[in-house]
This record gives sequence, structure tokens and C-alpha cells, in this order.
Amino acid sequence: DIAEAITLLTPAERQHIYNVLDEHMIAEIFSYLDDAKDYLEELSLEKAARVVSYMDSDDAVDILEQMEASAKEKIVTLLDADSSHDIRLILSYDEDEIGSMMTTNFVAIRKDLSIRQAMRELVTQAGENDNISTVYVVDDADKFYGAIDLKDLIIARETDELNGIISTSYPYV
Repeated sequence: DIAEAITLLTPAERQHIYNVLDEHMIAEIFSYLDDAKDYLEELSLEKAARVVSYMDSDDAVDILEQMEASAKEKIVTLLDADSSHDIRLILSYDEDEIGSMMTTNFVAIRKDLSIRQAMRELVTQAGENDNISTVYVVDDADKFYGAIDLKDLIIARETDELNGIISTSYPYV
């Protein structure tokens, strides 16, 4: 609702809103806008970088790809190390490559955890990654092993084996 309302305001009114809201809230709003680039350009480069750092990397890349190369590079250089790394990684792929469509917003756990440890790890990672409907599982070498539906993890009994709820036929590239 706020994203829709933002589009109805004048640039001066939006500036007032940008000054009242924190960067995290602005990032959330921008993720719902089809033409967020236009609104991101209304911010100073420093504030734009802080907003972008709160966005999911795939949403941030979608917006940054629409910007002029110089402004995009300035914003990316102002990002914190983690955000900069994730965004540069996705930007390194051409538009027609599958890597350009990926996200770094996911939960991954090791396959040798117990159900209780897996739940604890999910809760820990959910603070930074809100894409939790599928929990990805990796082996000892951090290679994709399979996936678990969140529902299956929630209803699993503590005495169940984690391996029993991992789908190893989950499609991946």
C-alpha cells in the first residue's frame, strides 16, 4: 500500500517521506515498485547505497541494472562488503545467463545435523534470509545435497532423521 502511495506523491513529498523513514523501510517499499530506479535516483548516493544494502540482492540488481553505469558503480562501491560481494557476483553474469537470475537470500544447512540443530540453524539464518520456504542442504564440501520443505522440517519429530525429510531429487543447476 505504501509503495502504491509513493507513486502518487510529488518528488518534494517523497523527499519528506524519505527523511522520515529509515533505509530498511525504504528498501522494503522499493522492492514492491516496478520502476524503483526512478525513486532510488531521488536519494543521495550514500542513502541510496544504504537502501540497496537492505534489499535482497536479486531485487537490488534488478534496480541497479537499469541505472547509468557510473551511478551504479558509485552505489556498489559504497555498499558494505557482504552486499557489495553479492551484488557484484550477480551483476557479473550476462542478462541471458542463469546466474543473473539467482538470489543469495536462502537458508542452507549441513546434511549431518539433527532435526533440533536444523531448526536452530533455520532460526539463526532466518534473521538475515527471509526466503525460508525451502531449506537447502549441503554436504561436507558445501555442495548442494538436497532440499527440505519448511513444513516438513516443522512437523518432523526430534527423534526423526534429517536425511529422511531431505529431497535429494530436488532440481538444481
